[in-house]
Amino acid sequence: MTPPPEVDSFAELNSHLLRCCLEDDERKVKGQKMRIGEAWQMEREYLLPLPCRDIECCRILPVKLNGYSQVEFETNRYSVPADAGYRNLILKAYPFRVEILHMDKVIATHPRCYEKHQDVIDPLHYLPLLEKRPGAFQHAKPIRRWRQKWPKAYERLLKELQSRWPDGRGIKEFVGILKLHLDHPQEEVEEAVEMALNYGCCHLDGVKLCLNQLKMERKEIPPVELDSHPQLVGVGDHPVDLGKYDLLLEGEEE
Repeated sequence: MTPPPEVDSFAELNSHLLRCCLEDDERKVKGQKMRIGEAWQMEREYLLPLPCRDIECCRILPVKLNGYSQVEFETNRYSVPADAGYRNLILKAYPFRVEILHMDKVIATHPRCYEKHQDVIDPLHYLPLLEKRPGAFQHAKPIRRWRQKWPKAYERLLKELQSRWPDGRGIKEFVGILKLHLDHPQEEVEEAVEMALNYGCCHLDGVKLCLNQLKMERKEIPPVELDSHPQLVGVGDHPVDLGKYDLLLEGEEE
């Protein structure tokens, strides 16, 4: 670690360290006849096997929800789905992530924050609540954060929905569209919103239809195995018999 490596994340640091270790396998220690990697291959035969399951390298402690559907750990507050309704939870703090559990079920996962007094929020956790209280949508902190980085198409769609249904239904419809992120990859939802705007079907059902269309277009259809369908062998190899078309016309005349 001398000089200290310049990296932007722990993942990049781990990749750097692994690369250095693999390079070090080719080095010979002074006075030794074999390389470090060769010595390791001889030594590993005498080591005990690894446990059959991973050891949970984490801190485990009970936590309680506050009034904002968050739990606190080391002065930082991590969000939990607002419709979870659980008061007593368990938090597992790993080096790079935090998991929040009810019984043995993980209900929220966040990157671990090493700063102080921060709100680590997943905006998807608050959508069920905002669906019931659309009046809080514009001022909700999770949404204000998300709006800073979501695609411009989302703003166009929101404006269209609010113009069509200014009584709050437009907000509810938009929140329903945002909830599609719970079951679909972000890229697919964003593309479906763009398609819906282009087609003029600016509503929840329209975006769902576009999502299904995208999935059908990307679905891989396996090739037909002709061995199990001998009647299809040779299809396309025979010359076209236009006389068959005349038979069809004769049948229509009858």
